[in-house]
Amino acid sequence: MRTDVLVVGGGIAGSTLASILSSRGFDVTIVERRPRVGYPHHCSGILGFDAIRELVTFSEDWVLSEINHATFISPGGLKIGIDKPLAKVVDRSMMDLETWEHALSSGARGMLSTPFKGLKSRNEAIVKGDTISFDLIVGADGSLSSVARAFGLRRLETELGLQRRCEGRIGDEYAVRILRGSNFSWIQPWGDCVKVGAIGEFGEIMEVIGSCKSPIGKIEGNLIPRRPRKRFYGGNFALVGDAAGQVKPLSRGGVLFAVRAAKILAEEFERGGLSGLSSYGRRWWEINGREVALGMAARRYLESLSSRDLDNIFLFLRDFEDIIQESFETDRQTSPLSRVPKAKVLKLILMKPRATLRAMMELMRQMVVSW
Repeated sequence: MRTDVLVVGGGIAGSTLASILSSRGFDVTIVERRPRVGYPHHCSGILGFDAIRELVTFSEDWVLSEINHATFISPGGLKIGIDKPLAKVVDRSMMDLETWEHALSSGARGMLSTPFKGLKSRNEAIVKGDTISFDLIVGADGSLSSVARAFGLRRLETELGLQRRCEGRIGDEYAVRILRGSNFSWIQPWGDCVKVGAIGEFGEIMEVIGSCKSPIGKIEGNLIPRRPRKRFYGGNFALVGDAAGQVKPLSRGGVLFAVRAAKILAEEFERGGLSGLSSYGRRWWEINGREVALGMAARRYLESLSSRDLDNIFLFLRDFEDIIQESFETDRQTSPLSRVPKAKVLKLILMKPRATLRAMMELMRQMVVSW
């Protein structure tokens, strides 16, 4: 079998890429290891408005709830609130399935229950029951990407995120509690029930999920990349989404960065073929590098603090609730940082100089990567 572009993984990143390239005349094949796209799903389904605008297709039928209030809670119980429309909660199973169907209606060829098994040669992939030759192969197959491994890339550093549906109501609010460092738990609306989840160590996650007294269904979750890969392309391969580590540093959400990656890759491949892959990497970092660098620096700072230190940071931030209220966006989570007066930033630096030094080192590291 022969195809121009072989996409491994039929989630939102792979199906978005296949939709765009097939609509522009390329012969595209998507192979998906599962028998059904979107099931099981492992995402909270919280999409900021930037992410929604980037999608190649969107339906209000996917929307289960809206988030118009957010509360962030320190380990000691101090709170900072935001009251404005922030996000929609969508059924990711429906979203992924209908984006897959959109790709097929655009001309892509879809193959379910077809895992990628490796490379026969530089331009031939072995999949279940067939060999597929290609010009470009794209790994959209998650944080443990088989495509990345086939091309000799290192395994990504990951962390665990788990969640579970529970009976209950929370209205249109999203509540986040800092557990330790940058680890956090949350409770969110999910239609006529709620979802409770956490990112962190297995024990602390299970303690959070165990607080759900009336669980519905199974525990959901996955391994989440800790940081983007410095380079996520090569001679005739590219990675998008979790396979490339393209997740937001603070919330760990992946839809926005993944869909942007798919769009950029499609544009650059259409423009320059395989020679456009380097432009794909450069443009992704140009668009997202600042958010990644600041977000990773903020994470490094948080991960250097004790629970008491985190409470003091919340006390400090209470003086800027109006700035946070005005400038915070779900898809631009570091935007309030640039609005805090420089004198106050200096005070924050002096509060924990060692943590600040570690954050600055992380910031410089990320700036080097994005360049």
